[in-house]
Amino acid sequence: MRSNRATWRRLIPAAILSAAAGLVAWADGPDQAPANPPHFEEGHPTGHVHDHANQTWPPQPRGISNAVTLSSPGVAERIAEQSQRQKAERERIAMAQPGVRKALGRRYTSPYLVEPDVKDVAGAGTAQLVYFSHERNATVEVTLDNKRVLGVREIAATDYQPDVTDDEITEAEGIARAYFSDRGKVRVAALRAYGILAYPPQGKSFYPVRVIYVSFHEADDAPPEFSAWVDLSNRRVLRSREEQS
Repeated sequence: MRSNRATWRRLIPAAILSAAAGLVAWADGPDQAPANPPHFEEGHPTGHVHDHANQTWPPQPRGISNAVTLSSPGVAERIAEQSQRQKAERERIAMAQPGVRKALGRRYTSPYLVEPDVKDVAGAGTAQLVYFSHERNATVEVTLDNKRVLGVREIAATDYQPDVTDDEITEAEGIARAYFSDRGKVRVAALRAYGILAYPPQGKSFYPVRVIYVSFHEADDAPPEFSAWVDLSNRRVLRSREEQS
């Protein structure tokens, strides 16, 4: 701090002398005003007219290239690991409740964890695990806090179904491949499979069972060559289609 104060003591008199010299020069020769005084844009409170349109954020030196935005290494992985631990703990609490096990039956999906809205003060500390029971053809919502299950609700498959899981897509793909293979469609073995939750062609509801639409493509951007609607509840193909080339 002492060295900074000494610096300011040296600078302040110099600044005062410089300003005084400018005033004297102006007083001695008012006709010597700058030939081209700075022009301020009319109406702008500061007269600032510099264009920032070609600048980026965060600010970078002019002419810089190959700039790389750095993030803290491992942050995303740590967040994902923490989220998985929280979900696993919620599942442990849920499966310890006989009512949850009864609602799910023997075959059900891995759940989706729905955390409460940060603005929902009343629901602070609670969360939901959303399953689909293949055995009971129902969506099962388990509400719980950090210690116990608060409620179990069964929703008819026609009213609501959560999105498909990776395990369901894998199972549906296996059923569809076997179906086409049994019918001599050996081409399917060389194609990639993709799966999504299927919806009835009319209406806004869901199928009464768990139906996965599986399509087989030569590449990601290629059209499907074979398609199948797989009923996972009963492990069978409801309908299939082969595209004509």
